[in-house]
Amino acid sequence: MKRELLVKSQPRSGRIPGGWLRALYSILLSFALPFIYLYLWWHGRNNPGYRQRWSERGCWQKVPQSARGSWVFHCVSVGELMAAKPLIDLCLSLNPQQPVTVTCTTPTGSELVQRWYGERVYHCYLPFDTPLAVRRFLSRVQPRGFVILETELWPNLVVQCHQHGIPLALANARMSERSARGYHKARVLMKPVWQALSLVIAQNEDSSERFKALGCQPERVQTLGNIKFDVQISQAVQAAVAEFKPQLGGRQVITVGSTHEGEERMALDAFKQTLQARPDSLLILVPRHQERFDEVARLVADSGLRMQRRSDQQPLAADTQVLLADSMGEMLLWFGVSTIATIGGSLIERGGHNPLEAMAFGLPIVSGRHVFNFADVYSQLDARQAVRWVDDTQSLHDTWLGLLVEPATAQRLGAQAQQLFARHRGATERSLAALTELLARSEPGKKRAQKDPAQ
Repeated sequence: MKRELLVKSQPRSGRIPGGWLRALYSILLSFALPFIYLYLWWHGRNNPGYRQRWSERGCWQKVPQSARGSWVFHCVSVGELMAAKPLIDLCLSLNPQQPVTVTCTTPTGSELVQRWYGERVYHCYLPFDTPLAVRRFLSRVQPRGFVILETELWPNLVVQCHQHGIPLALANARMSERSARGYHKARVLMKPVWQALSLVIAQNEDSSERFKALGCQPERVQTLGNIKFDVQISQAVQAAVAEFKPQLGGRQVITVGSTHEGEERMALDAFKQTLQARPDSLLILVPRHQERFDEVARLVADSGLRMQRRSDQQPLAADTQVLLADSMGEMLLWFGVSTIATIGGSLIERGGHNPLEAMAFGLPIVSGRHVFNFADVYSQLDARQAVRWVDDTQSLHDTWLGLLVEPATAQRLGAQAQQLFARHRGATERSLAALTELLARSEPGKKRAQKDPAQ
């Protein structure tokens, strides 16, 4: 049986070099697949989702006819999905007849997609980057365009999109100096990938210059801002905040969001000291990864602090000292009820996570110094004196306590952060306009017959 793959008239740069190295990469990846599946099985001990829907990892599933001709948005996991949500929402509202496919790679991301969009989009895991799996995906979905959030690049996917005339864009793209050094080391493999990109929508000028230096065609790189500034505090979130706040009884709340191993212990040790001066305060811990929920619960129990788990779905007790937010997609709720926000990934060398949701609520931001993933945002916060930096457990406690006992200072920091947040809104509309223009330049109707590898 023959299938046809839509071909767009995207300008091409001719044959893409580096094919021998990409072939070697593909062979090595194919040999690694058994170990990757073992890795998924191992992770399934704590999150059964990793052991499910394996057919999608190779694109063996049946794709509904309604998904054909989609705009495909690929978001690795929760962080990228949170960033993509305003863009996907705007796309759905302005183009209700245009099919949309949303892919990710993790079960937690998959849960969010299904919760947010249900049947409004086609959702599946993005297949592994082997030539046949990518070919099956493109043949079955026949994307009208492909949008990758931030910088999740797979050589075979990018090159095959280019070969079949499917416009592929990086949206909300960021490139830290550290990441650029890593990509430079793999330049023989990656330079053809950069050259094949149809459009790069960068968050800031520094990222734009790094993309160009890596090999992206300069005329295809635009700086349109960070769409995470367009996060919406929906009526549903506002209602959830209003419903939860009475349970606090006026207590001051410190939320430490998107934590990684090593950061929870620092937060617990610092909070024990804080409790001596502020015994009624509450610590909310939000681990970054779902599979660590039980591990963090044991850590809190070992600390001797009184804990409740969000998953128990019980009202907050007056004597609870630590609330473990072992749920997904509720970060806005926790920042909405908080007095202080501390952003995870910054207390250890993970590069930090996005502080924008906390900024949207006008919270004072407390951060470690490892913020290279969001250097641009943090440099602007620092210039406005809207962030407090900490280096260790003691400085974390000292900073928390200082903000708790001086609410005027906390409010000033939060107001500065919120003003910065408001100034940068609008990137979503600019990005969607650029993507729409990219697709408009393609000529519909041209096709290339291609046999589906499954047949």
